[in-house]
Amino acid sequence: MANDKSRAVYGIDLGTTYSCISQVDKYDQAVVLRNFEGDATTPSVVYFESESNMIVGKEAKNMLPVEPEKTVSFIKRQIGNDEAFDKSKNTTPYHCDPVEISALILKKLVQDANDLGDNPEPIKDVVITCPAYFGNKERLQTKQAGISAGLNVLGIINEPTAAAISYGMKIDERRTILVYDLGGGTFDVTIIVVNGGAIKVVATGGDHHLGGVDWDTELAKYVLNTFNTQNGTAYEYDSLSANARYDLLLSAENWKKNLSARQTAKVNFSYEGKSVNFDLPRETFNAITEDRLNETIDATRKIIDIAKDKGYNTIDEIILVGGSSRMPQIKDRVEAEFGLPTRLNDPDECVAKGAAIYAMNEAYAQAVKDWEEGTIDEAPAPLTDGQKRTRIVNVTSKTYGLGLDKDMVGNLIFANSSLPVSRTRSFETVQDGQTGVLLPIYESDFTDEEKDQTVEDRFCNLATEDISVLKITGNHPKGTEIKVTFSIDNEGILSVNATRESDVIDFKLKIAGVKDEEELKKSQDFIANATV
Repeated sequence: MANDKSRAVYGIDLGTTYSCISQVDKYDQAVVLRNFEGDATTPSVVYFESESNMIVGKEAKNMLPVEPEKTVSFIKRQIGNDEAFDKSKNTTPYHCDPVEISALILKKLVQDANDLGDNPEPIKDVVITCPAYFGNKERLQTKQAGISAGLNVLGIINEPTAAAISYGMKIDERRTILVYDLGGGTFDVTIIVVNGGAIKVVATGGDHHLGGVDWDTELAKYVLNTFNTQNGTAYEYDSLSANARYDLLLSAENWKKNLSARQTAKVNFSYEGKSVNFDLPRETFNAITEDRLNETIDATRKIIDIAKDKGYNTIDEIILVGGSSRMPQIKDRVEAEFGLPTRLNDPDECVAKGAAIYAMNEAYAQAVKDWEEGTIDEAPAPLTDGQKRTRIVNVTSKTYGLGLDKDMVGNLIFANSSLPVSRTRSFETVQDGQTGVLLPIYESDFTDEEKDQTVEDRFCNLATEDISVLKITGNHPKGTEIKVTFSIDNEGILSVNATRESDVIDFKLKIAGVKDEEELKKSQDFIANATV
């Protein structure tokens, strides 16, 4: 298999709270590569010792209550946030943006896997996962995090899809599966049809700011209120010092984990010379976090309704993934609400493993193409049964449209459309000799198929005015037809082009917050020179 590069590829679950890297080994098994500390997952936390020396992982997480001003966590929640990408405004240490901080986490994962593994060559080719509901900007920025880390990103794949790949390798019959993915900082719900090696995504949705850390926060606030009641104090959670707040939050995470294994957790908390000690029953924890659980149930019902509208009326089973799905309340409530068998499927590692299987398939497909085109001399060895070819039909989680005027948007591609997809719509110039057309491009969670609708606050304009003007050359009369085409590839990434009277117009979509080549090169140099 001299030309077979299918095993020299890796899947990375770049998580909000923990990250993980996996590979398909010589025994055709997707396995997680452990980090320097011997753990399968690495905390997605970065501590800045200096401008060029960082600590990533468990030790960094331990620094949160010690030097919170030099420590960054939950950075995935800032992907797509333009303010966080403005280095003159953001408050991350040394003005690193979310792409660069994510790249430091990726560098740690790859560096440890290189140092501790028996890989014949340094890790280069990877597939990186992201939440299914990530939009165009977030996907591009996730990809740029991998590029900044010096990696060749073969693709971006949705986390629930990766989980379904990992699970789907074990079943041969056709099944419709609901993937309930509750991670540390994000929530995804996706309905997928698995049929042997074929996976079709039917509908997907989720919440960028809902995950296990929100359970931790609710518990931390409850403990602080109990502390106040017993000690006659009136501290407010948001008014605590950053050190005290992180100390309490990390303790809450441990109490939560204890309650997943036992019916009662021992709570001990001290602050400014006072303390509180009490036994916390699991029932109390369930009660104080019920609202967060309800949010996931509401989101799940919404996706089930979308699937039904598309003709998928039956779900065979639900698989639970994401570390926070270990909480007993999740399985109990999901089964009670939906009356379906529920399986906890390798919650911490299945996303990375599925990404590794997908990466192997992508590498194999490319090797076959290279052989057919004569780029390589030998055909790649056929995949074995354990390397079963995976075919995926994904959907877009967002709706995309073009601004018609300051108040209206004309939607072209709607959420939960199968990928790849391309839609074209015609417009006309409004005056003689017009030399430009403003192209505000909107992304939204809108799911009802109305082509023209009023712009709402929940709509995100991907392109700002100075970078979304389509230039028109020549002296054309009013009413000249302009055809605008939106295309979304299998990764869920949008491209836009326009034509006038069969001529392609020079237009390149530049999305605010996504790095250009010069900015990306600076980030690559920064990450390459950083010590983690």
